[in-house]
Amino acid sequence: MAEIPETIGKYKIVSIVAKGGMGVVYKAIHPTLKRHVIIKKLTIRGNTSVVERFKREAQILMDCNDPHIVHLFDYFKEGNSHYLVLEYVDGVSLDVLIRKRRYLSGELSLYVFLDVCRALKYAHDHGVIHRDIKPGNILISRSGDVKLADFGIASTEDNEDSSLTKEGTMLGTPSYMPPEQFENSKNVDKRADIYAMGVMLYEMVTGKKPFPGNFAPDTIVMIQKGRFVQAKRINPDLPPVISALIHKMIRPNPRKRFKDMGIPVKIIEKYLKRFRSGVLRQSLVDCMTIPDWEESQYRPRTKKRSVFFAVTAILALVAGIGYVGWTGGYIHQYLLPAVFGPLRVSVRMPASIKASDDIFLMAKLFVNDQQDMPVADAEPLVFTQKENSGADTSITFNSNILYLKPGQYRLKLYAEQRIYWHSFTVASFADLGENNADGNIISISFDDIPVRPIKAKTEAFNAITGKNISAVTEYRVLDGNRWVLLEEIPAARLVTGEVRKFRAESPGYYPELFSLKIAPYQDELRLRANLVPLPATLKISAPPGRLSLTLNGSRTVIFGGQDMPKGSLAGFRGGELSLSLPSGRYVLEVGSGRKAARLDFTLTAGQPAKLSVSESGGVLHILKE
Repeated sequence: MAEIPETIGKYKIVSIVAKGGMGVVYKAIHPTLKRHVIIKKLTIRGNTSVVERFKREAQILMDCNDPHIVHLFDYFKEGNSHYLVLEYVDGVSLDVLIRKRRYLSGELSLYVFLDVCRALKYAHDHGVIHRDIKPGNILISRSGDVKLADFGIASTEDNEDSSLTKEGTMLGTPSYMPPEQFENSKNVDKRADIYAMGVMLYEMVTGKKPFPGNFAPDTIVMIQKGRFVQAKRINPDLPPVISALIHKMIRPNPRKRFKDMGIPVKIIEKYLKRFRSGVLRQSLVDCMTIPDWEESQYRPRTKKRSVFFAVTAILALVAGIGYVGWTGGYIHQYLLPAVFGPLRVSVRMPASIKASDDIFLMAKLFVNDQQDMPVADAEPLVFTQKENSGADTSITFNSNILYLKPGQYRLKLYAEQRIYWHSFTVASFADLGENNADGNIISISFDDIPVRPIKAKTEAFNAITGKNISAVTEYRVLDGNRWVLLEEIPAARLVTGEVRKFRAESPGYYPELFSLKIAPYQDELRLRANLVPLPATLKISAPPGRLSLTLNGSRTVIFGGQDMPKGSLAGFRGGELSLSLPSGRYVLEVGSGRKAARLDFTLTAGQPAKLSVSESGGVLHILKE
């Protein structure tokens, strides 16, 4: 069994979740939030494209702020390993649930599928193509939350990943890939994700994939022509809306698919309005947690059985204002004032915390029954920013209005690094009376965080060898117009809520500059410098002929300079060769036929060195002049 580290960075490790050839996945505890997180560790070395994809996944997730996409808390490098710190979803992946239940009903499948559609629409609207949609990348929590995960091979429409995905290469999972992705994964657009969504929906409602998961010629022809057994033949109980969605999504010609995820979102939302979301959510939870659970038939929403409500509904339908009356709260307030009460949540945050578009804000509503705390049967709380007037610089977010049955509730609000639990009572319109038009408002103020001293921890490594050079590296901080040693700056001068510049310096290395804004709540700072050695000139002279020349066992070398450009020694055929190389220890090996010579030497910054290769008595020699 692999040894489990006590900590990684600032995170306390709990257990190993998974381990593979490219790295390890840990379950850990966030030191500030006191909640579980997932840490993905990338240990593979020498493959820059894999490392860059890992970084790219972090960049994509850092810009995602959607409740149905797994949240990224942190990305950092420690030693030679890269780490992603992600939201921990306590539950199962969709592929595990399908294997466990064989398939899901049409209504339950659409309930899960809708949240994935919303997540994918958010990604597409922000220029991100996932390229690996499949049940294994859909996570479902024990409370019924659905999350889209694993953006490891995602691309963006700005083509910034052109160096990571070569023309003609294939990325993705074959069973879920459209025909165009088999030929070239680089240039696919969001319609490739829409195709994969159709395949996934087919699998959810039938327990089978529409096409075999192989590259046999017959399989390729089936995919290219769109030949598969209709889902309705496998599961006759499917509602027509699902068959229509699958048919439109799994079109071999991308021009005939949905052009945007917004269309299926509207179709599914319209269909699911006839069912209670709380009932579907509880069914999703039960099918994950109860071994002998059997799914019952879902009944459409029923109207109130009172004569008064029936008459009112008929009159509203006839008048053509029922829909507006219900969604606008007029029926709740004026016709059923004793049955419903309004709820709105207002969150006030200081403007200094971060840009409003980057603020992470999510809320869940529970019925406070003092026992199981079931999720409230209500629409989700969605926050929009309120325009402040005057000199008020704070950021205020107001939720939509929910119309709830009077009683005890609890609100769980995630606001950046804080979690708020609020117990409260919802009063009915009748109890509120005419003098309280604002209704039940839960106001939460994200208090200004006082300025605190920063605890700084520093490290430094040789960018070429990875050697730890922290002991010979000094960190300085810009204080006014002076660069002051970090350990000498007074605590009162290095505090949170400021923009600071730091510089790492070590003899024989280029300095590295850090410029960052330290948020009010970020009182622990970790700086890790990757210092590039200063260059030195190496001249090699050798007799003309076919020579094999390597430095440190490779013909590919890193040249001197802070951007560490690379080059090759493969074309050397003797004569004079001048190289600018980072200072450090080297091993030069020269071969000619069966003859070979080797020399260990050190390059010192600013001091040129010259090596001469010669042959005498059938033996190669390397001399340092």
